Amino acid sequence: MTTHVSAAAQEVQFPIVESFTQDTVTDPHWRLQGSARLNGGGLELTPDERSRAGTAFLDQPFSSTLGVTIDFDYSCEGGAELGDGFSVYVIDGAYTTGPGGLGGALGYSVTKSDVGKIVAPGVTAGYVGIGFDNLGNFASPLAGPGGPAKSLPRTVGVRGSGSEREGFRWLTGVQAPGGFHAPWEAGAHIQVSIVDGRLTVRHADKANPNGTLLIDDFDLAHAPGQTRMPETFKLGFAAGTGSATAAHRIRNLTVALPANIPLEMSGPQAAKAGQRVFYSVSVQNLGPNDAPDAVMEGTIPAELTDLELTCQPENGAVCGNGSVQDGLRLPIALPKGSKAVINLAGTIAPAFEGPLLCTGLIESLTRANTAEQHSGSVTTEVALPRISTTPVIVGQWGQSWPEDATGWVISYDLTLAAREQRVVGWEISFDVPAGTRINSQQTQWYVVTEDGTEGSVVIATPDDTHTIEPGSPLTVAVQLLYPSRQDAGDGELRNLHAIEVTRP
Repeated sequence: MTTHVSAAAQEVQFPIVESFTQDTVTDPHWRLQGSARLNGGGLELTPDERSRAGTAFLDQPFSSTLGVTIDFDYSCEGGAELGDGFSVYVIDGAYTTGPGGLGGALGYSVTKSDVGKIVAPGVTAGYVGIGFDNLGNFASPLAGPGGPAKSLPRTVGVRGSGSEREGFRWLTGVQAPGGFHAPWEAGAHIQVSIVDGRLTVRHADKANPNGTLLIDDFDLAHAPGQTRMPETFKLGFAAGTGSATAAHRIRNLTVALPANIPLEMSGPQAAKAGQRVFYSVSVQNLGPNDAPDAVMEGTIPAELTDLELTCQPENGAVCGNGSVQDGLRLPIALPKGSKAVINLAGTIAPAFEGPLLCTGLIESLTRANTAEQHSGSVTTEVALPRISTTPVIVGQWGQSWPEDATGWVISYDLTLAAREQRVVGWEISFDVPAGTRINSQQTQWYVVTEDGTEGSVVIATPDDTHTIEPGSPLTVAVQLLYPSRQDAGDGELRNLHAIEVTRP
């Protein structure tokens, strides 16, 4: 059936979102045909039964001008031999269509008999159909011209422009290890992007969240038999079974403008308990569209405390107000060509030992992230230090004399304990607020390497007479002179840790 839609038809705006997890679809323009129904936690295109075919068609156009990305989750479950497969396709948005061919045509292209006669037409005004083909006949002559002249099991294949009984040429395909057999629990996900007439297809799951590139920037616009890319598209999903069967289901569909927003994450591979550690995440927008509502999210281990989050925007990016409660969340406006660097600092709990896992993910509320890597993680192996350091505030007071040493003094006892072996040489370091220094009015028996004027205090043993014996802690008294009581705050010594040192 060929039906031309009036030019006055309302074009739907991005993003198009349909979960398919409710009792009904939210958009009344969806047409479910054949065996397609809402069932089993999603849109079931076919049940796990022989000779079934189902199509879900969104009979409302959307723009193709700025690119289109189609994201959805899927499940495919059945017997030992899965068949046939499922497809996602777009047609010229000026038209509507009925279902395409049965069996290996996957509801997009024609179905031919063994002698080459067309027994079922393809869709009307099709631009491209992408088949996720477990059985393999989407590549064969049974589903249209071209191709390898044989079945290709476990393949993602691309058939091009066609309408009813004409076209649908095989354009490209690649076999996918393991095919497309997955329960919902696997988190199997497909992303299809068409940008400037070029096609990219990516497959991901929980085990591989950044995904595997199956079709890489294929030139649809100049492929043999392709019609001119229409100004608008309409979207369809279809699936079919024959003697081989499977329940083909999809859910969590989003159709949106694409934006390539890669993420890079770095951090320490190893650290000591009590140490302050730093993680960095870099995100940028390579286009083709702005991402005004990007969001950086991540997980932060509970063993990291005293958290600090900063964001450095570049080339027009705008960092919003971030939060580190219940994980990291930071909104960022990322125009095309812009960049932002997010830094997270935290102090490891003093008694923690084991791996620390920090993760990062960049998404957008209205754009589809098409980057090859949009998430990252860093695992930091944390070991207990040979020396533990326990600070205790033993007193504090205002100091008004001498004139060059006025301020607020806090006196600390820093207790050093050896974990297993005797420690002869040691060094203590910690960070202090600007303008803070070791109190010159205190007599020190230890060596002061850095007095705090540059933001850090480092003190060390003067000789081999102040050793730390296991079971016999050593207490070091330190007085700090803060510029004021307000600057001193609660007196916490940040990034406090002690290390063993050897002398020549």
